[in-house]
Amino acid sequence: MTTALICAATLPRAEDAALVVGVPDYQTLRTLRGVGDVVDAGRTLRDLGFVLHGTAAAPDLQSEANRFAETAAGAERLVVVLAGRFVTDGARTWLMPADARTPAPFSVADGAISVETALQTLAAAPGAAILVLGRDGRDDGDLGAGLRSGIGALDIPSGVTVIEGPVDAAATLLRRVIAVPGGDVIAGLDDIDDLTGAGFLPASLVLVAADTQPATATPPVVAPPVVVPPVAVADADSTAWTEARAADTEAAYTRYLDRFPQGAQADGAVTRLRELRDPNRAVSGIEQALNLSLEARRAVQRNLQVLGYDTRGVDGIWGSGTRDAIRRWQAANGVAQNGYVDASQIALIGQQTATRSAQLAAEQEAQRATQLQADRAYWAEMSDLGTAAGLQAYLDRYPDGENADRAREALDRSARVARRNAEEADRALWDRVQEANDGSAYRDYLAQQPDGRFRADAEERLRRLEQDAEVDDATAAAVARENALGLDPIAMRLVEARLAQIGLDPGTIDGRITRDTRRAISRYQRDNGLTDTGYLDQSVVSRMLTDAFR
Repeated sequence: MTTALICAATLPRAEDAALVVGVPDYQTLRTLRGVGDVVDAGRTLRDLGFVLHGTAAAPDLQSEANRFAETAAGAERLVVVLAGRFVTDGARTWLMPADARTPAPFSVADGAISVETALQTLAAAPGAAILVLGRDGRDDGDLGAGLRSGIGALDIPSGVTVIEGPVDAAATLLRRVIAVPGGDVIAGLDDIDDLTGAGFLPASLVLVAADTQPATATPPVVAPPVVVPPVAVADADSTAWTEARAADTEAAYTRYLDRFPQGAQADGAVTRLRELRDPNRAVSGIEQALNLSLEARRAVQRNLQVLGYDTRGVDGIWGSGTRDAIRRWQAANGVAQNGYVDASQIALIGQQTATRSAQLAAEQEAQRATQLQADRAYWAEMSDLGTAAGLQAYLDRYPDGENADRAREALDRSARVARRNAEEADRALWDRVQEANDGSAYRDYLAQQPDGRFRADAEERLRRLEQDAEVDDATAAAVARENALGLDPIAMRLVEARLAQIGLDPGTIDGRITRDTRRAISRYQRDNGLTDTGYLDQSVVSRMLTDAFR
């Protein structure tokens, strides 16, 4: 049942008008307490000279609200008090009627009162218009399909005062302040707990003058229900839509949806409302009017990337990444951060990109010159040493340097001369050591050939390997575990034979560990889920020998 106050709107020009609607009992939604107090307090407004509107039956909520809107056009002071269950989609809010069922997107407005329409109506009396919303203190939260219980964000017209709070607090404000001669609404807002105010909030707001004398109350008149033929409804729907399109404003489309929530053009009205409420509609229209080609959009994305604003892709599709990049650029350049560009901003981005590209080219050229100078200085220092170690040090630092090819050629010549001058045994041993290329091999060479031709090279390479081992603890540990095995040539031949058996190609099976052997061990470790070191340890050897007897 809907509790409300009813009064026919027959005066040609009313000085004051009020709409007081309270819905305490719902058929499917939770019942509210204290709504009756709101309606009782509202009767005093009629005695103070207000033309009072409301309804006693749920289907008439919107009809009485429309009658109030007609009366409000000529009123000097306006009061709207709505108490009950509210539902919002975030952009719009409705007071639900008593017979409301579980709210759904396309039927939520059926029989409901639109808070947005109430605000537009109150805008007719700026500075003397009050909207009081008495809501349920218990929030049911998300209702699904983009709806939730409660009151959404309100776009309050200039000069309209909005007060929101629980039903009992709203009743107290109406009874003790608004409907009392000399009552200061702003003071009441501060004194009564749980009330919040928004919109027009001056230092003082007295709606009813202190010297106002209550008039003799007149009995309420219930307007008879009007039965509208279906054809007339369709014509009214079409007329209302034509008027909404002609006005093309939020208020016009909202009025259409309030009257015809399931009308023939309801979807179009919702779509247009979303467009009108888009804060970036104007600037997005300017960008759209540029009619940028796919390549032009890519060019803007590339330019933003050059300037350091990541668009997360250069594909001509301006998604969230590009919009974020544009907003960051706009923030850095002191323009509105809306994520859309106009022709002047595109031109400025292009100019900045040209400048930045020139800077980057100059920086790269300077960096190349600095690197080349350092390259040549180090080459002069190392080549003057006249040693293989010096040449190798240059290649280590500048593998693609200006003199890298000369260094490699010199190293090759040095190696060829060394091999020619070395005795056959020394040369053969050195070749094997180079093939193994590990610390144990170089130490063996130094032990066997203390005066060998390749002593300096062996010492240098051993020193470098030991330095690498100090840096790579994991490799050092692997070498230590392999050395701890104490494998003799016979055991190594078994390992090599097993590696060859499973197709891992360890090279010649001769009991010596070569690069081929290391690669085969690494592949075996990877294939069997073991740590890839290229060195043997107890777990690898045990696994290998166990597999051999399966």
